[in-house]
Amino acid sequence: MRIYEITNPKDQLALLRMIMDNTWAAISRQRQIKAPVDKATSLVLPKKAVKPKAIQKTKKAPYAAAPKPLPKPKPLSQTPTQMHHQQLKTKQDYAQEVKKTFDKDAVKMPKSLQPLPTNIISPIGGGDPELNKKLDQARRQGEQNRASGSEPHSFNKI
Repeated sequence: MRIYEITNPKDQLALLRMIMDNTWAAISRQRQIKAPVDKATSLVLPKKAVKPKAIQKTKKAPYAAAPKPLPKPKPLSQTPTQMHHQQLKTKQDYAQEVKKTFDKDAVKMPKSLQPLPTNIISPIGGGDPELNKKLDQARRQGEQNRASGSEPHSFNKI
């Protein structure tokens, strides 16, 4: 019968106590039966004087000699392609170091000496196409005047 088949909790507890008591009683009976047999066998054996045996030293297993270290592998000669790639990498690394150095130096320079950024639009002819046409026309006219030997209008002889 299972404990859970009984619906009443008090009956379940009583059944569990009965099972536990019977289990422990059976264990104690087995212990009592074995105990006299063990005592009888121990009394029958006569005690002998124990002689100390000579202590034997344990022999250690022989160790194998340490293996010799392997020779270092010889470096293989590089192919021309590998040498070319190595040279390129060296040059690129050097160029990066030089660029970093110049960048650091540029930060230390006063702003008036630093080069201008390339994305600045020129104030002269920056965005007006008509103004660009007029400037180009004035440049051409100046070149023609120089070629013909005439002087500009703003030049006054005194």
